Amino acid sequence: MEKFILSSGRKTVFIMGAGASKDDNIPVQNEILDRILKGRFAYAAKYPKTSAGREYVKISSQINKFVSLVFGKSAPENLSLESLFNILETALDKRENIGKADLRDIRNYYRYLIQGVMYATRTTADVEIHNVKKHLSKPAGSIKSPYTELGVKIRKNYVSEDVNFSFINFNYDICLDRVLLSMHDKEPGKSFDLDYGIDLGNYDLSAEHKFSFNRPRLKNRKVFLLRPHGSVNWLFCRSCGRVFSKLTSQNRVDDIKEGTQCYSCKLTNLEPYIVYPSYNRIYENKHLLKIWMSMENLLTQADKWCFVGYSLPDADRYFSYVLTRVYNLRKSLNSAPEVSVVNINNAVKKQEEIAAFIKKSGISLNPDGYFKETVKDKDVFKRFSVYFDNIIKYECSFKEFTFKYLGVK
Repeated sequence: MEKFILSSGRKTVFIMGAGASKDDNIPVQNEILDRILKGRFAYAAKYPKTSAGREYVKISSQINKFVSLVFGKSAPENLSLESLFNILETALDKRENIGKADLRDIRNYYRYLIQGVMYATRTTADVEIHNVKKHLSKPAGSIKSPYTELGVKIRKNYVSEDVNFSFINFNYDICLDRVLLSMHDKEPGKSFDLDYGIDLGNYDLSAEHKFSFNRPRLKNRKVFLLRPHGSVNWLFCRSCGRVFSKLTSQNRVDDIKEGTQCYSCKLTNLEPYIVYPSYNRIYENKHLLKIWMSMENLLTQADKWCFVGYSLPDADRYFSYVLTRVYNLRKSLNSAPEVSVVNINNAVKKQEEIAAFIKKSGISLNPDGYFKETVKDKDVFKRFSVYFDNIIKYECSFKEFTFKYLGVK
C-alpha cells in the first residue's frame, strides 16, 4: 500500500467512523447495544456501590425490560440499536402505547437508552494516553492510541506551516478531542487551536471556571473538528440555546448527570447533545445546521478525503447524499478530490484467503458467487466504489495506518 502524505500544500479532511476508535477500546455501532444490555459501561467496575454504579444498573435493567416487553424474554440475535430508537421514536411521534407501556413509560425508556449510549461510549483511558506532548520522545509504533500517534506526527513535522487539515467525526467519544486539545500552545503561531465549528458557551465562561475553553485564535492555526452527530460530552440549554463541552481529564460519569443547571442563563437544566443512531435522524438544531454547512464547505475545498473506520452506513443517508452531491459537482468541474479509505474490517483479505483455500482444497463451491451474497455488505471498498472513482485502499487498523502508512511533511 502506498504512503498517505499529509502536507500543508494540499487540504485534507479526515472522516472518522466508529472503527477509528476501535483501538482505543470504544465500541463500534453494533456493539453499543450489547454493552447497554449487559451493563458493561465505563467505570462500572470501579463504582459498583456509588450512585453512578446504581445508575448503570438501573439503565441496563430498564432497557432489558423494554426489549423483553417488545420481543419476549430475550433480545433477538440481530437486534440493532437503530431498531430500538426507531420503535421508541415512532411511538412518541404517533403518541401511541406499546403493549402495557404508555407514553410516559416510553419517554423514560427513550431517555434511558440515550444515557446508555453515552455511558457505553465513554473512555476509561487515562488522559495521558491522549496527551501528545507526553509522547513526543517515544518511538514510532509504541504509542497506544492511533489518535495520539497521528497527533505526534503532526506536532513534530507540522509546526511552522499553515494548518491545512480538518476532521469530521461521527463518533461520540472524546479520544480525538483530547489529542487536539493537548496540542494547544500559549504561543498562537505554534499552536493547533481546536475549532468545533460552533460558538461554544464555554468561551464566555470565566477563566477560573473548570470548563472554560480557549477560543480559536489565528485562522491559519485552526484545526476543525466537526461533530455532525454531537458528542458524548456536549450539553445543550433549551432556554439560552447554548452548547457546552464538559471535557475534563477523564470525563467521568458523574460529570454529566441529570439536574446540571445551565452555566450561562441558570434557567434550565442541561440536556445531552447527541443525534441518536436511528434511521429518522433530523438535523434541525441551529448548531447542528451550522456544523453541517461547515462540513460541506470542508468537503468542497479539500484536495483529499480520507475515510477512517467509516463504512457509509445506510442510517447516514443524508451524509451519503451530501457526499454524492459535492463529489459529482467537483467531478463536473474537473476538481474531484482524491479519496482514500482505511477499512479496519479486513473483509476483503479474509475473503481472498478463504477463496484461495476453497480452490486449493478442490471443494465444489464457487467462492466468488458465495461471497457475493454473504459478505456483500461487509466489503467496505465496494460500498465506496459505488460513489467514488479510483479509491485508494488501506485494509488495516487505524493504528497500523498511522504507524506504517501515514507520512507528514
